[in-house]
Amino acid sequence: MQSLRRLRPDSELRVYTETPAWFFRDSVGAVDYRPLRTDIGLVQRSPMLEDIPATLEQLAAFLPFRPALVNELARQIADQDLVVCDISPLGLVVAAAAGVPSVLLENFTWDWIYRAYLGAHPRLAPYVDAMATINSRADVHVQTEPVCRPDPAAMTVAPIARQLREPRSAVRDRLGVEPDVPLVLVSMGGVPAQYPFLARLRDRQDCVCLLPGAATERRREGALLALPARSDFYHPDLVNACDALVCKAGYSTLAEARQAGVPLAWFPREHFPESPVLDAFIEREMPGIRLQPSDWDEGAWIDRLPPLLALGRRPPGDTSGADQVARLLLQQIVGGSSNPAGPAG
Repeated sequence: MQSLRRLRPDSELRVYTETPAWFFRDSVGAVDYRPLRTDIGLVQRSPMLEDIPATLEQLAAFLPFRPALVNELARQIADQDLVVCDISPLGLVVAAAAGVPSVLLENFTWDWIYRAYLGAHPRLAPYVDAMATINSRADVHVQTEPVCRPDPAAMTVAPIARQLREPRSAVRDRLGVEPDVPLVLVSMGGVPAQYPFLARLRDRQDCVCLLPGAATERRREGALLALPARSDFYHPDLVNACDALVCKAGYSTLAEARQAGVPLAWFPREHFPESPVLDAFIEREMPGIRLQPSDWDEGAWIDRLPPLLALGRRPPGDTSGADQVARLLLQQIVGGSSNPAGPAG
């Protein structure tokens, strides 16, 4: 969406999602925001542990889609040029009902994810089939590196990350961190987490540890710098301002670290099928240290900070996927519609 706005400033972006409206305002600017559950995905117990029984319960209430809902949404989007779905299935069904072209954008799809849990949870089988059928309705299929299940018929693009805004030095100055002091950002991808190790961070002499989401307001206690989950700091700029990143291995965090050239110590999710793909990409393309999931609660990752910082920053990696996708979407609009409005989200 940022790239679309840069390439075509008059793009009108309508977003159907449960992600908070402020996220889009802070990242993109003005959008036509409409709160709606478009996806279940996996219910999380914690940043690294999924809850399959709760996921099944929510899927049963979500699928099949109510015809009245599909028809109403199809009416709403009938004036749009394009529907772009970041693996959320509802948009593809609505686009087909409205006769509006659709784009599926993914590095994995939920049928692929659910299939990995079928042995222990066979009740997922109908949802695997339903999601696969829905995904096949997309008019255009785009896969972003690192891709979990390559489709030879899909267009493959580089990783996608939100663009940097503020210079590294300016962000550190606003944080109150001296230029020569190593800064470590600890991020669990926006999923609420427990922080049982904070006392061990306060007395460190070799770095400052920055933890978004670890406080309700900004506070500094020794080497510990805690921020609320939403602050006046734009997260990609925080990644770029740091000298190392400790994180859950998630797509957006990986892409933002690659964009900044920052070494990362990452926690894989033991049972999540995307994890081996992300692990392999990091090990091949990025400086980093693989941690164990148990290292989080025990705070054992803290002992790995010196070798992590010793890896040093690298030149930025390729994260041009956003521009590649934006150009593709604009080509679809020009080639498929005379409507002057921009693409729907």
